[in-house]
Amino acid sequence: MDLEKIKNYLQTYLDDVLTPTINKELVGEEDEPITLTVHALRKGSYQPPIFHIFIDIDPNWQGSLLKRLEKNIEDFIKIFSIKNKVKVHWNKRPLF
Repeated sequence: MDLEKIKNYLQTYLDDVLTPTINKELVGEEDEPITLTVHALRKGSYQPPIFHIFIDIDPNWQGSLLKRLEKNIEDFIKIFSIKNKVKVHWNKRPLF
């Protein structure tokens, strides 16, 4: 499948499912709502190839929240029959 299509599906999944779920959990706290934006998808060239996903998160978060988001994204990517390891990069850009 075309990476651009997967990127669009992933962005829709983030907007419609993950972001509202995470923001509901943060409502009681003094944190501002998060936004997630897919920047790029890349298939690595090493063997076995790693599927790289570059996502911008605003405000910048660290810790268990990101681990949970990564797991959800990995599970979503399996829908497209991508059996490679998935690596999510937060607020980074690919070199090429």
